[in-house]
Amino acid sequence: MKILKKSVALIIIFTVVFTQSIFGEEANTASQFSDLSESHWAYEEIEKLVDAGIIAGYPDGTFKPEGNITRAELIKIVNLIYSYADKQETANLSDIRPEDWFYDHVLIAQKAGYIIGFEDGTFRPADDITREQLCKIIDTVNGLMELPFDETPTDEVSAWAVEYVERVLSNRIMSLEEDGSFRAMEKATRAEACDALSKFLLPDEEDASSSQVVPSGGGGTSSGGETENSDEKDEVDETMSTVIKRLKNGVIPELTTDEQVEIVNDIILNMEKYQADNSYDYKSAAEEAYNKYKALSDEERSELKEKIQLKNSTGDLLDLKEFFFPEVDI
Repeated sequence: MKILKKSVALIIIFTVVFTQSIFGEEANTASQFSDLSESHWAYEEIEKLVDAGIIAGYPDGTFKPEGNITRAELIKIVNLIYSYADKQETANLSDIRPEDWFYDHVLIAQKAGYIIGFEDGTFRPADDITREQLCKIIDTVNGLMELPFDETPTDEVSAWAVEYVERVLSNRIMSLEEDGSFRAMEKATRAEACDALSKFLLPDEEDASSSQVVPSGGGGTSSGGETENSDEKDEVDETMSTVIKRLKNGVIPELTTDEQVEIVNDIILNMEKYQADNSYDYKSAAEEAYNKYKALSDEERSELKEKIQLKNSTGDLLDLKEFFFPEVDI
């Protein structure tokens, strides 16, 4: 089972000035940037990362939303969003040196398993990230599963990147242009990177207790402190706690009707009660939530399902499917 992770991204620059301007200690808000108005299509997503201290603007007061982002910059963002910290012992990449400011971030990214390097043994830190490369990182970090999606890009996607682009599109993390193109081989902009990666960043919240019991597919209680499958239960418990956090902080704020919010709160309460006591009848509670879901309009159901899928990895939703809508395809 894949445990839900937090999100993707990284920012790096060619000089110390750039590094300080993007990841400077000085607090910024999106509204302070002279070239970024609230009408910008990615304003809220940029603001989310800026407020979290993941990305900042330039010394001249701009953000440069249409500027590009390098491979080194992107891995730093990813490491920050996902709170990756463990390092690989050596980089094993010919163009990475210990004195590089991004050296530790490369070690962290390699340890996390989402960066390997090119066939010639290089990392190419100063190269701008392309949209299809961004898709591969997002897919690798989150372990995406392909969802039903009947559209394909009308323009070219590199053969190696097709599967990653398809999964990112089907999970509604990035989208096609109005003409059906994806511009896979074009460089990703800072705004586009913020838009995609902000979906995985949630506000800090006290972690749920790790001492709770989790479902094992049945609904009964284990006898006498049985520890069978305890590692798997710990994984499921961690997944459940993270999904609860994402529903509270990521899904509910974006819902448009009180009925949708009520259903998600019912799902959260169901999981929390089961965590506290795994003899709790979560299946009956899930059925009640599902009946409320069926009473929604087609549009409300579609929106609710999409928001839940967008904010969580498909693998985690499948693991916890019985707590959501058992009869609905994920």
